[in-house]
Amino acid sequence: MTGYHITIGYNAGRPGNFFEILKQKTREICDNPKAIIVEARRLNAPEVCSKGCCHLDNFADNYADSFETYGHPISIIEDGEDQQIMQLACASYRLKYHVRRAFVRLLIETMHKEEIEISVVVA
Repeated sequence: MTGYHITIGYNAGRPGNFFEILKQKTREICDNPKAIIVEARRLNAPEVCSKGCCHLDNFADNYADSFETYGHPISIIEDGEDQQIMQLACASYRLKYHVRRAFVRLLIETMHKEEIEISVVVA
């Protein structure tokens, strides 16, 4: 299963609880599925899946649910030093990958506006 693992990157020893900001910005992006849709369309995401059953809006709208909702695309991991935002794939729908990548691009841009570096590992 492919996933994005997003952690706080190197920030030149600046003080601050950057992970709290990362969680806050993650929630803000998730609460705005329309922005995810716009970003996905910017890079030519299809409007419907190859089977014709799922729409771009359906996948993006899932982000607005509570993180604790079963099947939510985002997990917040806080286990001692292991603090990360994890986004897992659960199907091979090309459309879903467009939405996942759009979310990550928005998060990187948002954190750069905060002048906070993040690391993204695809594994």
